[in-house]
Amino acid sequence: MQFGITRHAASFGIAPRIARRASAFAAATLLLASAGLLAGCAPEPEAKPTPPTQTSTPKPSPEPEPTTPEEPEEAPWTRFTDARFPQSFELPPGWSAVELGGDADQGIFQFSIVDAQGAEQLFFATRMTGLGGACGTLPQLELVELDSVPVELPGYVAAPDGVTQLVAPRVVFRAGQVAEGVITSLALADDVPVNSCMFYNLLHTPEGLGVFADRGQVDTYDPASQRLFASMDEARAFTETAEYAQLVRILSSLHLAG
Repeated sequence: MQFGITRHAASFGIAPRIARRASAFAAATLLLASAGLLAGCAPEPEAKPTPPTQTSTPKPSPEPEPTTPEEPEEAPWTRFTDARFPQSFELPPGWSAVELGGDADQGIFQFSIVDAQGAEQLFFATRMTGLGGACGTLPQLELVELDSVPVELPGYVAAPDGVTQLVAPRVVFRAGQVAEGVITSLALADDVPVNSCMFYNLLHTPEGLGVFADRGQVDTYDPASQRLFASMDEARAFTETAEYAQLVRILSSLHLAG
């Protein structure tokens, strides 16, 4: 009987110890679980913002100032002279005076003024003679002065002939209507021609009649061989061209002496 009591008492003593150990283990487990939960719920540290990268913006190179191309210098004009007579005049580069003939003993000289391409542009003559002629059935020219440029003409002295109306020398552009169009002529002249089938571009001087023009005689015999325009408006438009300005400059450059 006592043996059985002792065994029962031993069993009774172990059970509480096991229970206490189980309770302690459960408490430890709960404590660890709580610590893990708390660790999982802890706020994450805030990320520090990355400062922007400092980049230097290259300064734009200054644009070069626009340069104006230099105008090519015009080649100088030359003055045509001849030891046999006192008259002289200027010519553009490449132009020349080609002698046509005359009578040196009488002081008669004639020149064709040609451009750089060899085309005749003007006519120069001293002591013109043999002027005149009959019109017959040729149509008359009613002249109109489309342009007139006064000229200072060194050495000029008027020599009236008692018939021709004289005026101060000027470069004059005259025109007359014909069936084929408008006949025109550009000249350095001191006269006012009357309406006729022909007229002459003349300077009246004590040394004789001089000519410096696109032609000495203008007539209605062969209009196509002269400076012919389709209309008066077309003829007026010619006065606005560089070609016209160049011819006016040549004619204006005449010196009768020195």
